[in-house]
Amino acid sequence: MKIEVKTALALKYNAFIGETFKELVFPEGMIEIPGSLCEDCRQLRKIVLPSTIKRIDVGAFNGCRKLEEINLPDGLEEIADDVFQGCHALKHITLPPGLKRLSPEIFDNSGLESIELPDGLESIGYWAFYSCNSLKSLEIPSSVREIGFGIVSEHENFEGIICHANGFHVENDALIDDKNKELLCCWTKQENYVVPECVDRIACISNNGYVKTITVKQPIKLTTVDAFAFDMGLKEIDFQGGVTGITKDTFYLCNYPSKIKIKQSGFPGHL
Repeated sequence: MKIEVKTALALKYNAFIGETFKELVFPEGMIEIPGSLCEDCRQLRKIVLPSTIKRIDVGAFNGCRKLEEINLPDGLEEIADDVFQGCHALKHITLPPGLKRLSPEIFDNSGLESIELPDGLESIGYWAFYSCNSLKSLEIPSSVREIGFGIVSEHENFEGIICHANGFHVENDALIDDKNKELLCCWTKQENYVVPECVDRIACISNNGYVKTITVKQPIKLTTVDAFAFDMGLKEIDFQGGVTGITKDTFYLCNYPSKIKIKQSGFPGHL
């Protein structure tokens, strides 16, 4: 079934949530797609946006598992958080050339196989491509000034990140924020991983099925509450210089490591 929207006035937040139509066409003159408009429309395969669209609000197409085709007009200025999260059939997409920001979790758990980030992009939000398990690689243009944590996670056939952005570099299968000396994400397939010594902060080494041991030689601070979550094969982690920032969710769904070594006097609690 095909739905053609005749007027934008009829559209409100989550207006089509869970509907079963397969194609959706929006009218010219429409400026914004409301939040969660088509959330969990699991039969939706094609979306046609008008040239006048400027913004797509939070989660507009979240959970549209069969979505294969959508055009993003050149005039589109903002795509909010979670818009294409869980769009498993979405393998390719062309971003508009004027887009300045990729919002957090925008393509999280989607089916993307490849994507070209436009020159002029300035910011990539956290978990932007997290759990995109078909993504082959990611190239970050020199225009980018801000990168969030966990923008990718390890999976079979992922070749890694190529980063041209000033203030960031790739080292030992990890993307590192030079100013904050922070490891933002890691895609290693090494069973025994050694954290680069240039960092003193770790945001995300999570959702990795390959790594079994992690060694951190320097003093380190964990900057997210679930830095090693979903590392299902992790057996041992050695904080040789001490660690701060461990929470109850640091090793969430990890089959908890059998051995955690911490060289630090007075560490609160017993692990």
